[in-house]
Amino acid sequence: MAGWRKLPDGRTLRELRERGMTLAGIAELYGATESGVHRALMRADANAGRSTYRDVLPWAIDPAHRSTAIMGHIRVIARQRSGLSVPEPDLLALHTWLDWLHENRLVLNYHPEAPRNPASRTGGFYYMDRTADDEWIIRQPVPNNPGGN
Repeated sequence: MAGWRKLPDGRTLRELRERGMTLAGIAELYGATESGVHRALMRADANAGRSTYRDVLPWAIDPAHRSTAIMGHIRVIARQRSGLSVPEPDLLALHTWLDWLHENRLVLNYHPEAPRNPASRTGGFYYMDRTADDEWIIRQPVPNNPGGN
C-alpha cells in the first residue's frame, strides 16, 4: 500500500516553481525535503503531457472513490487524451457508459460525502439530469462552491 504523500501533484509543483518558489520553499511549505521536491518535479516533468484523471475531472477525488467503475472510465478518457492505446474491452465499456449517459440525459457529478447510489456503490459520484448549461458528461462545479453545485 502506498504511503501518504506530503507533496501535491506535479502540476501544482510546476506552478509553484513557475511562480518563483525555490525547492527549499516548497519543501518547507509541505513539510518535505528539498530532494523529495526535486524527485517529485522530475517525475512530473517525465509525465508532462500525459493526461491523468485530474485533467478530466474538475474535483479532488477522495481516495475511497478512486477505484470505482466510473474512475475506470475516466482513466480511459485520460489515456485517449494522451494518445495511449486502450484495450478494446475498456473502450467498449466506456462507449457503452457514454451512450447510456446520453440516452438518459444524465451528467456525472461528485461530492465526497455523497452516499452510496446507482452511480457508485461507495458513494461520491452520482448522476444528475442534464441541463442546457451542461456542455459535457461532467457537471462543472459552480465557482466559489466547494461542493461542486
